Amino acid sequence: MKKMNGIALLLTGVLLLFIASGCGGEAKGNRTDGTIKLKIADSLPTTNFLSSEGTVFFMNRVTELTDGKVVFEHYPAEQIGKASSYLDLTLSKTVDIGYTSYSTERLPLTEVSTLPGAYSSSQEGSEIFWKLMKDYLTEEEYLKHNVRPVFAVALPQYQYVTAEKPIHSLEDIKGTKARVTGTMEFGFDLLGASPIFMPASEAYTAMERGTVDGVTFPFTSFAAYQIEAIAKHTTKGANLGSFAVVYAINEELYQSLPQDVKEAIAQAGDETVLHLSTFLDEKQL
Repeated sequence: MKKMNGIALLLTGVLLLFIASGCGGEAKGNRTDGTIKLKIADSLPTTNFLSSEGTVFFMNRVTELTDGKVVFEHYPAEQIGKASSYLDLTLSKTVDIGYTSYSTERLPLTEVSTLPGAYSSSQEGSEIFWKLMKDYLTEEEYLKHNVRPVFAVALPQYQYVTAEKPIHSLEDIKGTKARVTGTMEFGFDLLGASPIFMPASEAYTAMERGTVDGVTFPFTSFAAYQIEAIAKHTTKGANLGSFAVVYAINEELYQSLPQDVKEAIAQAGDETVLHLSTFLDEKQL
């Protein structure tokens, strides 16, 4: 009987040690050395200013503000999924923070930032859009899908870039096949064009194959997607609409983070919005 009691006590001790060890370990996405590792993924090439001055800037600031407590694994250029898949990848926790800009079918209110002529500069548009995101859209749209925006930037106004046909007037747009995003689809349709919605990562191939006659892009993204190598003409000052870069974190994961990390993410998000929008406006000059 004493032998059995001894075995029972030993097993109980081992079980308690196992449970304590499990409880003492870090949550999903964390390292056992105490740092928090977050996976962030997007469709942007690393040569894109949106990546280097947006995503990378944000990651570096969070790491700096937490004194190295938070580190990132970055998966750019569709290394994990296509551009339209990042909301689902974030929801499934395949990634912790995803580039959700191409999920407008489920996040339609975000399209307000794409309206033609809604703002004159990236900084102006981003300031308004980020305030709207924090005051209204986060609660009304994003949290309903269990994600929380960490930063959002309205890009400079888009121009129409064509491979062969120069665009001198609105009449010239008629009959062309145009790659568009956001609400530009409706404008191009009214102008008699054939708008085709597609992510930026597919624009070059579409122009090369003749799937489209031209693409809508801001000047700051030409080089990153090699648009300059195939396009011959572009409008200037047309202000055809725009697009918003939005990164969002899985809400369940976010709520599990320490308060100081949440505060660092909030501060880094605000700083990223200002830094990236200012940078893009300077590059437009």
